[in-house]
Amino acid sequence: MKPFLSRRQALQEAALGFGGLALSSLVARAAETPTYSLRPRQPHFPAKAKNVIFIYVGGGPSTIDMFDPKPLLRKYNGQPAPFEIKGRALNGSQEVMASPWEFTRSGRSGREISNLLPHFQKVVDKVSFVRSMQTDRIDHSTAQFTFVTGRGFTGFPTLGSWVNYALGTENQNLPGFVALGEGASIGSRAHSSAWLPPVFTGTAMRADPKSPIYDIKRPDDMTGDQQQRLLSVVNQLNREQKAGHPLDQDLEARIANYELAARMQLEALRVADLTAESAATRDLYGLDEKVSGPFSKLCLMARRLVESGVRFVQVYAGGGGNWDTHSNIAGQLPGLCQYIDRGMSALLTDLDQRGLLADTLVVWSGEFGRLPTIESKNATPGRDHNPYGFSMWMAGAGVKQGFDFGQTDELGYAAVPEFRVGHADIHATMQHLLGLDHQKNTFFYEGRNESLVGVTPARVLKEILL
Repeated sequence: MKPFLSRRQALQEAALGFGGLALSSLVARAAETPTYSLRPRQPHFPAKAKNVIFIYVGGGPSTIDMFDPKPLLRKYNGQPAPFEIKGRALNGSQEVMASPWEFTRSGRSGREISNLLPHFQKVVDKVSFVRSMQTDRIDHSTAQFTFVTGRGFTGFPTLGSWVNYALGTENQNLPGFVALGEGASIGSRAHSSAWLPPVFTGTAMRADPKSPIYDIKRPDDMTGDQQQRLLSVVNQLNREQKAGHPLDQDLEARIANYELAARMQLEALRVADLTAESAATRDLYGLDEKVSGPFSKLCLMARRLVESGVRFVQVYAGGGGNWDTHSNIAGQLPGLCQYIDRGMSALLTDLDQRGLLADTLVVWSGEFGRLPTIESKNATPGRDHNPYGFSMWMAGAGVKQGFDFGQTDELGYAAVPEFRVGHADIHATMQHLLGLDHQKNTFFYEGRNESLVGVTPARVLKEILL
């Protein structure tokens, strides 16, 4: 019969066993700690889209003046609205303002598109409109955060970062998420990875073949051999530090970003060199046009990036001016539309001609629209922010062509209730087309599994999908 052990004896006998358990737990945790990289990963289910080009029109474009005409605006033009219009300005007017521009029935679908967009009129059959968008934010920064991160405040990862995190990218010599141009009032936070590992953040690039990314070129006084020796030393130091800190995710991400930067030196310069394109392609985009040329270059570069395997490209459409047309909309909107019209239309045509539109999702939207009333009575009136009803469009992989979903009321003020679509629905739909379940694309942060949509109810807009 074995002698009875006291509590002290039992603990002494088991001490080494407890230590072994603790050690095995730490080893297992280190083995399970994910290594964050841009290596391509499988989606949750078969995807329609491989890549995304998101044209983001920060500032609140007036979609009732661009592609959602409301004939009743002419009936009430200059008169009080037949129902209350809620504006943001304290001195907001109830005087209706009809669109100053004519609309033309375009394409086989016969949808009316403003004459401000003559190039888009020719490609409108390629897109599906969502005409019943709404948001719960009425100011630019909070509405922009809502649209690109799913939250109305700073500190959360953007849509491109979530996609990059879930799927990685095909080309290991380029970032998985690229941001082109400028135009969001929230700045670089519109393509930030926030608390997702930094390797998934959007990399700002320019359509400049000499310097597409800041500091991407090797210093003129350094030879290629010298740079390679320096990189080898740095890489060895990084790996030694990583060996001593196997659970440091930020360190792993910094190492990956540094190595990517070295690989990008040649590839980024190649992608940004638009002179490699044919004369026909350059003419299609109108690269030499004074007003539209700068944005057309960004659109062409976006095509070159997805063609090279980049997963998510965000193109900002604000470089041509201020879409926040509180005053003088008649004087501002024509130039703004001219700035984006040729480039975004050429992009759809170019992608289609190359067979890329079949698996590239193109999305166009601002954070909200503009009201059907004037903001205040003056010689050059404009429109205030309208979060209650506005339009956006999608085209490409898995999206119906020439289709409209939803509608706003007879003045274009608010989305009809049964058709209301929010930012979370768009986020769910975009992820669905990429083969991702928006409820399963999560990251453990501060004690819970976070996602792009968060706790906001979201549904996939199957009505616009093939």
